[in-house]
Amino acid sequence: MDDAFTSRILLFIAWAQRNTQTLIIGVVTLVVLVVGSIWFFGQRAGTYEEAALQLEQVQQIAATAAPEEAAAEIERYLVRYGNTPYGIEARLVLAELHLEQGDPAAAIEALRPVAPGFRDPLRLQATFLLAVAFEQAEQWNDAVQVYSDLADRAEMNFQRQEATEGLGRAHLAAGDTAAAVAAFQRLAAEFEEGDPVRGYFQMRLQELGSR
Repeated sequence: MDDAFTSRILLFIAWAQRNTQTLIIGVVTLVVLVVGSIWFFGQRAGTYEEAALQLEQVQQIAATAAPEEAAAEIERYLVRYGNTPYGIEARLVLAELHLEQGDPAAAIEALRPVAPGFRDPLRLQATFLLAVAFEQAEQWNDAVQVYSDLADRAEMNFQRQEATEGLGRAHLAAGDTAAAVAAFQRLAAEFEEGDPVRGYFQMRLQELGSR
């Protein structure tokens, strides 16, 4: 065993002597990669920390400043930090601001880079807000598509129920009564007999001429 180990060591030494330049290049490359990775992750951590601090200031401005000033401040924030995880939160604030001002088209534009999306809670929240914006913009087909995806893919029961109710509204507004009835029937079935929520949707179904 010792002879075999020694033999391998001698073979490696001989190879290294023949390939000194290759070995040096490999070591240098490895060092550059390690140092570069440390620098990159350090820079990213610093950027994320700065983005979090700046987001707090932007949220305060959005809550107190005039809508136009608040929107402009958020847009400036997105130019610098839009590619960080905090950029999604900023887009949510911006979209809500536009919706409050009755501008769903601007809200849709703000949300498009991150929604529809289902891989994390913030993107899911952005997707719900996108569906609401489509409703306000009376883009019924788009609203139906997003609500349908949410009803199928959201993880929590209350999220699926909220999406299904939106789906029913969008179908009804688009003039597809049969599809609206199917959505409200699906919702009613989610609740026990005697539950007021079930009663509400049964009432909606009666209004639509269905049970």
